[in-house]
Amino acid sequence: MPPIVPLQELFEELNRRIDKPIDYNHILSSWIQSFGAQNIVFVDGMPYLPDPSRGKLLSIGRPVLSAAYYGLNQSSRYLRMDGVTMAGAQGFLMPRDATITAMWAKSRSTGSWNVEVRKNGIPITLVSIPVVGSFGSDSTIDVDVYAGDFLQFYLNGTAVDHPIAGVEIAWRANV
Repeated sequence: MPPIVPLQELFEELNRRIDKPIDYNHILSSWIQSFGAQNIVFVDGMPYLPDPSRGKLLSIGRPVLSAAYYGLNQSSRYLRMDGVTMAGAQGFLMPRDATITAMWAKSRSTGSWNVEVRKNGIPITLVSIPVVGSFGSDSTIDVDVYAGDFLQFYLNGTAVDHPIAGVEIAWRANV
């Protein structure tokens, strides 16, 4: 495991290596104000912050994975990742350990249904949210997935028009 390098130390090392030093304190203070933390660290070149509500070191950048199905009256099916590939057949491959931190879904239907995230082709739900009146979301999710896992989206309901769902993930540093 590579060492964790606090941002301040990284800036100091950069200044030692260049002919004309740059005032990184300005950049650092902007980051601290933006992210509200002084312990931004880099692991494998990626910036992370401690997440106090989840007790983990999570990436600042948060990719969103989404899947959908274009069509009326959809029932109990896997959603498509790119409009073509069924998420049940493939899924999104995780290149590194991650934590699902939020989830959302919507449709053009006004009824109620659930969207589920499953992994590795096994029909066991990792996380699910209800969709009521065409929209549902949850930003308090804390579900870990691991490098090599693949995620799938499953519509659990009937008569859903044009469902779309997404999850926000944060890369997780295991230090």
